Amino acid sequence: MDNKNIKTMKKVSLYLMMALAGWSLTACDESHNDYAQPNVFPQEELVTIDGFEATPTAEAAAVIDLGAMTEDAIQLFTLKQGTLPEGVTVENIRLEAWPADKGQNVATNVAATEDGMVTKEELAKLVYTFYGKKSTVRTFTAKLFANAFMGKEAQLITLGDFTLQIKPEEVENPYYYIYGGATSSKSADAYKTVMTPDEESDVVFYYTTKWVSSGDVKIWNSKYWQEGYLVSDFSKLYGSGEEKPTSYKGLTGKLEQGRNSYIFAPAKKFYTFKIDLEALTYEWIELEDQNPDSYTNISIIGGFNEWKADVDMATVDKAKHNWYVQLTLDADTELKFRANHAWEIENEDGEKTPTNWGYGASTGDWTVNEDVWAKACNKGGGNIVVPAGSYHVYFCDITGTAHFVPVE
Repeated sequence: MDNKNIKTMKKVSLYLMMALAGWSLTACDESHNDYAQPNVFPQEELVTIDGFEATPTAEAAAVIDLGAMTEDAIQLFTLKQGTLPEGVTVENIRLEAWPADKGQNVATNVAATEDGMVTKEELAKLVYTFYGKKSTVRTFTAKLFANAFMGKEAQLITLGDFTLQIKPEEVENPYYYIYGGATSSKSADAYKTVMTPDEESDVVFYYTTKWVSSGDVKIWNSKYWQEGYLVSDFSKLYGSGEEKPTSYKGLTGKLEQGRNSYIFAPAKKFYTFKIDLEALTYEWIELEDQNPDSYTNISIIGGFNEWKADVDMATVDKAKHNWYVQLTLDADTELKFRANHAWEIENEDGEKTPTNWGYGASTGDWTVNEDVWAKACNKGGGNIVVPAGSYHVYFCDITGTAHFVPVE
Protein backbone atom coordinates (compact mmCIF):
# COMPACT_ATOMS: atom_id res chain seq x y z
CA MET A 1 0.00 0.00 0.00
CA ASP A 2 1.45 3.43 -0.93
CA ASN A 3 2.33 5.67 1.99
CA LYS A 4 0.18 8.43 0.52
CA ASN A 5 -2.82 6.13 0.88
CA ILE A 6 -2.22 5.53 4.55
CA LYS A 7 -4.52 7.65 6.63
CA THR A 8 -2.47 8.76 9.64
CA MET A 9 -4.76 8.86 12.60
CA LYS A 10 -4.84 12.37 14.03
CA LYS A 11 -4.86 13.59 17.58
CA VAL A 12 -8.30 13.30 19.07
CA SER A 13 -10.08 14.79 22.03
CA LEU A 14 -12.25 12.86 24.44
CA TYR A 15 -15.45 14.55 25.50
CA LEU A 16 -17.25 13.23 28.57
CA MET A 17 -20.72 14.67 28.96
CA MET A 18 -21.91 14.40 32.55
CA ALA A 19 -25.36 15.62 33.57
CA LEU A 20 -27.05 15.23 36.90
CA ALA A 21 -30.78 14.72 36.91
CA GLY A 22 -33.42 14.03 39.52
CA TRP A 23 -36.55 11.94 39.36
CA SER A 24 -39.64 13.88 38.50
CA LEU A 25 -43.00 12.69 39.72
CA THR A 26 -45.03 15.52 38.29
CA ALA A 27 -47.96 14.85 36.02
CA CYS A 28 -48.56 16.59 32.75
CA ASP A 29 -51.62 18.48 33.84
CA GLU A 30 -51.82 21.17 36.51
CA SER A 31 -54.34 19.33 38.74
CA HIS A 32 -51.52 17.41 40.41
CA ASN A 33 -48.88 20.10 40.91
CA ASP A 34 -48.44 19.95 44.65
CA TYR A 35 -45.23 17.91 44.37
CA ALA A 36 -42.00 19.86 44.65
CA GLN A 37 -40.15 20.29 41.33
CA PRO A 38 -36.71 18.64 41.25
CA ASN A 39 -33.57 20.72 41.38
CA VAL A 40 -31.97 21.22 37.95
CA PHE A 41 -28.19 21.22 37.81
CA PRO A 42 -26.18 22.84 35.00
CA GLN A 43 -24.51 20.45 32.51
CA GLU A 44 -20.84 19.78 33.20
CA GLU A 45 -18.33 21.32 30.81
CA LEU A 46 -16.83 19.05 28.19
CA VAL A 47 -13.64 17.37 29.33
CA THR A 48 -10.79 17.13 26.83
CA ILE A 49 -7.92 14.64 26.78
CA ASP A 50 -5.04 16.15 24.89
CA GLY A 51 -2.41 13.96 23.26
CA PHE A 52 -4.61 10.94 22.61
CA GLU A 53 -3.02 9.75 19.39
CA ALA A 54 -2.83 6.56 17.27
CA THR A 55 -0.56 5.85 14.31
CA PRO A 56 -0.48 2.81 11.94
CA THR A 57 2.73 0.78 12.00
CA ALA A 58 4.82 -0.10 8.97
CA GLU A 59 3.48 -3.65 9.26
CA ALA A 60 -0.07 -2.35 8.91
CA ALA A 61 0.91 -0.40 5.80
CA ALA A 62 2.24 -3.52 4.02
CA VAL A 63 0.41 -6.65 2.92
CA ILE A 64 -0.07 -8.84 6.01
CA ASP A 65 0.77 -12.39 4.89
CA LEU A 66 -0.69 -14.66 7.56
CA GLY A 67 1.09 -17.68 6.10
CA ALA A 68 4.46 -15.98 6.61
CA MET A 69 3.77 -14.79 10.17
CA THR A 70 6.08 -16.39 12.73
CA GLU A 71 4.41 -14.84 15.77
CA ASP A 72 0.86 -15.23 17.07
CA ALA A 73 0.13 -11.50 16.78
CA ILE A 74 1.18 -8.41 14.83
CA GLN A 75 1.34 -4.76 15.87
CA LEU A 76 -0.96 -2.68 13.66
CA PHE A 77 -0.83 0.66 15.49
CA THR A 78 0.80 2.54 18.33
CA LEU A 79 -1.34 4.41 20.81
CA LYS A 80 -0.39 7.49 22.82
CA GLN A 81 -3.03 8.08 25.47
CA GLY A 82 -1.91 11.45 26.81
CA THR A 83 -2.89 12.45 30.33
CA LEU A 84 -6.23 11.07 31.43
CA PRO A 85 -8.41 13.14 33.78
CA GLU A 86 -8.70 11.75 37.27
CA GLY A 87 -11.10 8.83 37.43
CA VAL A 88 -11.13 8.22 33.63
CA THR A 89 -10.02 4.86 32.17
CA VAL A 90 -9.80 3.77 28.53
CA GLU A 91 -10.85 0.20 27.75
CA ASN A 92 -12.13 -2.07 24.96
CA ILE A 93 -9.72 -0.88 22.28
CA ARG A 94 -10.76 -2.55 19.03
CA LEU A 95 -10.82 -2.35 15.27
CA GLU A 96 -14.01 -2.37 13.29
CA ALA A 97 -13.31 -3.58 9.76
CA TRP A 98 -15.18 -4.32 6.54
CA PRO A 99 -14.26 -5.12 2.91
CA ALA A 100 -13.16 -1.97 1.09
CA ASP A 101 -15.71 -2.56 -1.67
CA LYS A 102 -18.61 -2.94 0.79
CA GLY A 103 -20.36 -0.60 3.20
CA GLN A 104 -19.65 -0.14 6.89
CA ASN A 105 -23.01 -1.74 7.65
CA VAL A 106 -21.33 -5.17 7.33
CA ALA A 107 -18.42 -4.29 9.65
CA THR A 108 -17.15 -6.77 12.23
CA ASN A 109 -15.10 -6.20 15.38
CA VAL A 110 -11.43 -7.22 15.58
CA ALA A 111 -9.99 -7.35 19.10
CA ALA A 112 -6.82 -5.31 19.73
CA THR A 113 -4.66 -4.53 22.77
CA GLU A 114 -3.54 -1.12 24.02
CA ASP A 115 -0.18 -1.91 22.43
CA GLY A 116 -1.85 -2.22 19.03
CA MET A 117 -1.42 -5.99 18.84
CA VAL A 118 -3.93 -8.06 16.87
CA THR A 119 -3.72 -11.86 16.77
CA LYS A 120 -3.29 -13.90 13.63
CA GLU A 121 -6.47 -15.74 14.58
CA GLU A 122 -8.47 -12.49 14.66
CA LEU A 123 -7.19 -11.41 11.24
CA ALA A 124 -7.94 -14.83 9.72
CA LYS A 125 -11.43 -14.74 11.21
CA LEU A 126 -11.95 -11.30 9.63
CA VAL A 127 -11.07 -12.61 6.16
CA TYR A 128 -13.14 -15.78 6.50
CA THR A 129 -16.17 -13.79 7.67
CA PHE A 130 -16.47 -12.19 4.24
CA TYR A 131 -14.56 -14.51 1.88
CA GLY A 132 -13.75 -18.16 1.32
CA LYS A 133 -10.38 -19.66 2.14
CA LYS A 134 -8.52 -18.75 -1.05
CA SER A 135 -5.02 -17.39 -0.38
CA THR A 136 -5.73 -14.05 -2.04
CA VAL A 137 -4.97 -10.54 -0.78
CA ARG A 138 -8.13 -8.96 0.65
CA THR A 139 -8.44 -5.23 1.28
CA PHE A 140 -10.34 -3.87 4.28
CA THR A 141 -11.20 -0.47 5.65
CA ALA A 142 -10.63 -0.34 9.41
CA LYS A 143 -11.64 2.13 12.11
CA LEU A 144 -10.09 2.18 15.56
CA PHE A 145 -12.39 2.63 18.55
CA ALA A 146 -12.13 2.67 22.34
CA ASN A 147 -14.41 3.38 25.27
CA ALA A 148 -13.64 5.89 28.04
CA PHE A 149 -15.21 5.24 31.42
CA MET A 150 -15.78 7.48 34.42
CA GLY A 151 -17.72 5.57 36.98
CA LYS A 152 -20.80 4.28 35.21
CA GLU A 153 -20.60 6.84 32.44
CA ALA A 154 -19.05 5.79 29.10
CA GLN A 155 -18.04 7.64 25.94
CA LEU A 156 -17.06 6.18 22.55
CA ILE A 157 -13.74 7.39 21.18
CA THR A 158 -13.14 7.27 17.41
CA LEU A 159 -9.44 7.27 16.54
CA GLY A 160 -9.63 7.40 12.74
CA ASP A 161 -9.47 4.91 9.89
CA PHE A 162 -6.85 3.20 7.73
CA THR A 163 -6.50 0.42 5.17
CA LEU A 164 -5.53 -3.20 5.84
CA GLN A 165 -4.42 -5.71 3.21
CA ILE A 166 -4.52 -9.30 4.46
CA LYS A 167 -3.48 -12.48 2.69
CA PRO A 168 -4.72 -15.62 4.50
CA GLU A 169 -2.71 -18.80 4.74
CA GLU A 170 -3.03 -21.20 1.84
CA VAL A 171 -5.40 -23.81 3.21
CA GLU A 172 -6.97 -24.64 -0.16
CA ASN A 173 -5.23 -25.50 -3.40
CA PRO A 174 -6.48 -24.54 -6.90
CA TYR A 175 -8.37 -27.81 -7.48
CA TYR A 176 -12.10 -27.86 -6.76
CA TYR A 177 -14.33 -30.84 -7.55
CA ILE A 178 -18.05 -31.43 -7.77
CA TYR A 179 -19.73 -34.41 -6.21
CA GLY A 180 -23.35 -35.49 -6.55
CA GLY A 181 -26.13 -36.92 -8.66
CA ALA A 182 -25.07 -35.49 -12.02
CA THR A 183 -21.65 -37.12 -11.82
CA SER A 184 -21.18 -39.78 -9.19
CA SER A 185 -22.06 -40.20 -5.54
CA LYS A 186 -19.22 -42.71 -5.08
CA SER A 187 -16.51 -41.24 -2.87
CA ALA A 188 -13.88 -43.15 -4.83
CA ASP A 189 -14.81 -41.22 -7.98
CA ALA A 190 -15.01 -37.74 -6.47
CA TYR A 191 -11.57 -36.68 -7.73
CA LYS A 192 -12.58 -37.37 -11.36
CA THR A 193 -14.80 -34.29 -11.73
CA VAL A 194 -12.58 -31.22 -11.49
CA MET A 195 -13.96 -27.72 -12.04
CA THR A 196 -12.47 -25.32 -14.60
CA PRO A 197 -10.79 -22.18 -13.20
CA ASP A 198 -11.75 -18.84 -14.73
CA GLU A 199 -8.77 -17.37 -16.59
CA GLU A 200 -9.52 -13.90 -15.21
CA SER A 201 -10.08 -14.84 -11.57
CA ASP A 202 -8.66 -17.33 -9.07
CA VAL A 203 -11.94 -17.55 -7.16
CA VAL A 204 -14.35 -18.43 -10.00
CA PHE A 205 -14.84 -22.01 -11.28
CA TYR A 206 -17.13 -23.80 -13.79
CA TYR A 207 -18.46 -27.22 -14.69
CA THR A 208 -20.59 -27.99 -17.76
CA THR A 209 -22.84 -31.01 -18.20
CA LYS A 210 -26.48 -32.05 -18.22
CA TRP A 211 -27.78 -31.88 -14.67
CA VAL A 212 -30.34 -34.28 -13.23
CA SER A 213 -31.89 -31.82 -10.74
CA SER A 214 -31.75 -34.35 -7.93
CA GLY A 215 -29.00 -33.84 -5.36
CA ASP A 216 -26.83 -32.44 -8.11
CA VAL A 217 -23.74 -30.97 -6.53
CA LYS A 218 -21.54 -30.18 -3.57
CA ILE A 219 -18.04 -28.76 -3.94
CA TRP A 220 -14.82 -30.01 -2.37
CA ASN A 221 -11.24 -28.78 -2.47
CA SER A 222 -8.79 -31.62 -3.00
CA LYS A 223 -6.77 -30.38 -0.02
CA TYR A 224 -9.38 -32.04 2.16
CA TRP A 225 -9.33 -35.55 0.81
CA GLN A 226 -7.00 -38.32 -0.16
CA GLU A 227 -7.25 -39.70 -3.66
CA GLY A 228 -10.07 -42.21 -3.86
CA TYR A 229 -11.44 -41.37 -0.44
CA LEU A 230 -13.56 -38.40 0.52
CA VAL A 231 -12.39 -37.09 3.88
CA SER A 232 -15.38 -36.91 6.20
CA ASP A 233 -14.66 -33.34 7.29
CA PHE A 234 -17.83 -31.54 6.26
CA SER A 235 -16.58 -28.25 7.70
CA LYS A 236 -14.59 -27.82 4.48
CA LEU A 237 -17.34 -28.69 2.00
CA TYR A 238 -19.13 -25.97 0.02
CA GLY A 239 -22.88 -26.58 -0.10
CA SER A 240 -26.05 -24.58 -0.51
CA GLY A 241 -26.36 -21.50 1.66
CA GLU A 242 -30.07 -21.14 0.94
CA GLU A 243 -32.54 -21.30 3.83
CA LYS A 244 -34.38 -24.29 2.33
CA PRO A 245 -31.85 -25.93 0.02
CA THR A 246 -33.84 -29.07 -0.78
CA SER A 247 -36.64 -27.04 -2.36
CA TYR A 248 -34.58 -24.23 -3.85
CA LYS A 249 -33.90 -24.44 -7.60
CA GLY A 250 -33.13 -20.85 -8.53
CA LEU A 251 -30.71 -19.77 -11.26
CA THR A 252 -28.57 -18.05 -8.63
CA GLY A 253 -27.93 -18.83 -5.00
CA LYS A 254 -25.63 -18.66 -2.02
CA LEU A 255 -22.74 -20.96 -1.13
CA GLU A 256 -21.84 -21.80 2.43
CA GLN A 257 -18.71 -23.58 3.53
CA GLY A 258 -19.30 -26.23 6.14
CA ARG A 259 -22.92 -26.89 5.21
CA ASN A 260 -23.58 -30.42 4.02
CA SER A 261 -26.47 -29.49 1.70
CA TYR A 262 -26.78 -30.30 -2.00
CA ILE A 263 -27.30 -27.59 -4.61
CA PHE A 264 -30.09 -28.40 -7.07
CA ALA A 265 -30.22 -27.49 -10.76
CA PRO A 266 -33.25 -25.50 -11.93
CA ALA A 267 -34.18 -28.19 -14.48
CA LYS A 268 -32.92 -31.32 -16.21
CA LYS A 269 -30.94 -29.39 -18.83
CA PHE A 270 -27.41 -28.60 -19.93
CA TYR A 271 -25.98 -25.82 -17.77
CA THR A 272 -22.61 -24.39 -16.93
CA PHE A 273 -22.51 -24.37 -13.14
CA LYS A 274 -20.45 -21.39 -11.95
CA ILE A 275 -19.23 -20.69 -8.43
CA ASP A 276 -17.60 -17.58 -6.97
CA LEU A 277 -15.64 -18.41 -3.81
CA GLU A 278 -15.13 -14.75 -2.96
CA ALA A 279 -18.76 -13.70 -3.15
CA LEU A 280 -19.82 -17.20 -1.99
CA THR A 281 -22.44 -17.44 -4.73
CA TYR A 282 -23.34 -19.82 -7.54
CA GLU A 283 -25.09 -19.48 -10.89
CA TRP A 284 -26.65 -21.84 -13.44
CA ILE A 285 -25.98 -20.68 -17.03
CA GLU A 286 -28.25 -22.51 -19.49
CA LEU A 287 -26.58 -23.62 -22.73
CA GLU A 288 -28.16 -22.35 -25.93
CA ASP A 289 -27.46 -25.69 -27.60
CA GLN A 290 -29.31 -28.34 -25.63
CA ASN A 291 -28.18 -31.06 -28.07
CA PRO A 292 -24.38 -30.84 -28.14
CA ASP A 293 -22.38 -33.27 -30.28
CA SER A 294 -21.77 -36.62 -28.61
CA TYR A 295 -18.80 -38.92 -29.15
CA THR A 296 -18.17 -42.62 -28.67
CA ASN A 297 -14.83 -41.86 -27.09
CA ILE A 298 -12.30 -39.14 -26.38
CA SER A 299 -8.62 -40.04 -26.40
CA ILE A 300 -5.15 -38.52 -26.01
CA ILE A 301 -2.51 -38.87 -28.68
CA GLY A 302 0.94 -37.34 -29.02
CA GLY A 303 4.68 -37.67 -29.12
CA PHE A 304 4.66 -39.85 -26.00
CA ASN A 305 2.99 -42.63 -28.05
CA GLU A 306 4.49 -41.64 -31.42
CA TRP A 307 1.11 -40.23 -32.52
CA LYS A 308 -0.14 -43.77 -33.09
CA ALA A 309 -1.77 -45.47 -30.11
CA ASP A 310 -4.62 -43.43 -28.58
CA VAL A 311 -4.99 -43.42 -24.80
CA ASP A 312 -8.74 -43.63 -24.24
CA MET A 313 -10.41 -41.60 -21.52
CA ALA A 314 -13.46 -42.66 -19.48
CA THR A 315 -16.69 -40.69 -19.09
CA VAL A 316 -17.34 -39.43 -15.57
CA ASP A 317 -20.72 -37.70 -15.90
CA LYS A 318 -24.08 -39.28 -16.66
CA ALA A 319 -24.49 -37.18 -19.81
CA LYS A 320 -21.13 -38.56 -21.11
CA HIS A 321 -19.50 -35.26 -22.03
CA ASN A 322 -16.76 -35.12 -19.37
CA TRP A 323 -13.79 -37.47 -19.52
CA TYR A 324 -10.94 -38.55 -17.26
CA VAL A 325 -7.74 -40.61 -17.35
CA GLN A 326 -4.55 -40.80 -15.29
CA LEU A 327 -1.55 -40.35 -17.57
CA THR A 328 2.18 -40.78 -16.89
CA LEU A 329 4.68 -39.12 -19.22
CA ASP A 330 8.29 -40.26 -19.01
CA ALA A 331 9.54 -37.21 -20.89
CA ASP A 332 8.34 -33.79 -22.00
CA THR A 333 5.94 -34.20 -24.91
CA GLU A 334 3.36 -32.64 -27.19
CA LEU A 335 -0.17 -33.97 -27.37
CA LYS A 336 -3.75 -33.36 -28.44
CA PHE A 337 -7.23 -34.67 -27.68
CA ARG A 338 -9.41 -36.25 -30.36
CA ALA A 339 -12.83 -37.87 -30.76
CA ASN A 340 -13.60 -41.34 -32.08
CA HIS A 341 -9.91 -41.91 -32.85
CA ALA A 342 -10.17 -39.53 -35.81
CA TRP A 343 -8.70 -36.15 -36.70
CA GLU A 344 -11.78 -34.97 -38.59
CA ILE A 345 -15.17 -35.98 -39.90
CA GLU A 346 -16.66 -35.42 -43.34
CA ASN A 347 -20.32 -34.62 -43.93
CA GLU A 348 -22.50 -35.55 -46.92
CA ASP A 349 -21.36 -32.47 -48.82
CA GLY A 350 -17.71 -33.38 -48.44
CA GLU A 351 -17.05 -30.66 -45.88
CA LYS A 352 -14.51 -31.65 -43.23
CA THR A 353 -14.73 -30.64 -39.59
CA PRO A 354 -11.88 -31.19 -37.12
CA THR A 355 -12.56 -33.64 -34.30
CA ASN A 356 -9.30 -32.90 -32.51
CA TRP A 357 -8.52 -30.27 -29.92
CA GLY A 358 -5.32 -28.37 -29.21
CA TYR A 359 -4.63 -24.85 -28.04
CA GLY A 360 -4.02 -21.67 -29.99
CA ALA A 361 -2.65 -21.77 -33.50
CA SER A 362 0.83 -23.21 -32.97
CA THR A 363 2.67 -25.79 -30.91
CA GLY A 364 3.59 -24.40 -27.51
CA ASP A 365 0.91 -21.72 -27.33
CA TRP A 366 0.06 -23.55 -24.14
CA THR A 367 2.75 -25.20 -22.04
CA VAL A 368 1.21 -26.85 -19.00
CA ASN A 369 2.54 -25.75 -15.60
CA GLU A 370 1.28 -25.45 -12.02
CA ASP A 371 -0.10 -21.96 -12.66
CA VAL A 372 -1.68 -22.67 -16.05
CA TRP A 373 -3.06 -26.18 -15.65
CA ALA A 374 -6.38 -25.72 -17.50
CA LYS A 375 -7.34 -24.09 -20.80
CA ALA A 376 -10.33 -23.96 -23.15
CA CYS A 377 -8.96 -25.69 -26.24
CA ASN A 378 -10.04 -25.14 -29.84
CA LYS A 379 -10.70 -27.67 -32.59
CA GLY A 380 -7.68 -28.05 -34.85
CA GLY A 381 -5.53 -26.05 -32.43
CA GLY A 382 -1.80 -26.29 -31.84
CA ASN A 383 -0.10 -29.10 -29.96
CA ILE A 384 -0.15 -28.78 -26.16
CA VAL A 385 3.26 -29.04 -24.49
CA VAL A 386 3.21 -31.10 -21.28
CA PRO A 387 6.26 -31.66 -19.04
CA ALA A 388 7.20 -35.14 -17.85
CA GLY A 389 5.20 -36.35 -14.87
CA SER A 390 2.02 -38.09 -13.76
CA TYR A 391 -1.28 -36.27 -14.21
CA HIS A 392 -4.97 -36.55 -13.63
CA VAL A 393 -6.22 -35.44 -17.07
CA TYR A 394 -9.75 -34.11 -17.60
CA PHE A 395 -11.55 -33.03 -20.79
CA CYS A 396 -15.01 -31.62 -21.53
CA ASP A 397 -16.09 -32.15 -25.15
CA ILE A 398 -18.75 -29.39 -24.90
CA THR A 399 -16.40 -26.57 -23.88
CA GLY A 400 -13.15 -28.12 -25.14
CA THR A 401 -11.60 -27.50 -21.75
CA ALA A 402 -8.57 -29.60 -20.81
CA HIS A 403 -7.09 -29.93 -17.31
CA PHE A 404 -3.78 -31.39 -16.10
CA VAL A 405 -3.63 -31.88 -12.31
CA PRO A 406 -0.37 -33.35 -10.98
CA VAL A 407 -0.72 -36.68 -9.17
CA GLU A 408 0.49 -36.22 -5.60
